[in-house]
Amino acid sequence: MERFPALISLLLLFMATEIVTTSVERENKSSSAGLIWSTAKEEGDLVHKAGHADDSTAAADDVDGGFSSLEGMLQWAIGHSDPAKLKESAQDVQRLSPSELRQRQLEIKELMEKLKMPSDAQLMQIALDDLSNSSLSLEDRHRALQELLILVEPIDNANDMCKLGGLGVIIRELDHPDSDVRKLSAWILG
Repeated sequence: MERFPALISLLLLFMATEIVTTSVERENKSSSAGLIWSTAKEEGDLVHKAGHADDSTAAADDVDGGFSSLEGMLQWAIGHSDPAKLKESAQDVQRLSPSELRQRQLEIKELMEKLKMPSDAQLMQIALDDLSNSSLSLEDRHRALQELLILVEPIDNANDMCKLGGLGVIIRELDHPDSDVRKLSAWILG
């Protein structure tokens, strides 16, 4: 029990040291006239990395976009946006009539529908419909079975395939004359 207060004190001392260290590290050392810019990298790091083309660091930066957090990205976006242009855009939207607003909403909704990716269930249904087509070529049958094999790996998708009536379709494929079709069908069921 006597160690508990000492442990708490040590923990508080460690946290205070980290806070002081972090605030010193965040001190603006750039040449931007004392303004604090919310960037993911310090100016010196950018100059240093520009001189040395290190592929391993470039690959790591590409993965996360150069931002350590979403908050950093938000701060960068705010710091690099033009308030006058944003205000002008907001005023332009406010000047639109209700019918023009509805038209823009419809355009956005149509664009969203065009960009929408089909769900796994929809992709499985397409593959199952293809397999139910008796005039499907052998190559297309293989493609549909391979897609199903990938799609049913997650257990939830496998359950969805059963709900879509896919179990009967795949069982029928076990009697197909082509050995690859039978093998893929067995893998899907397995």
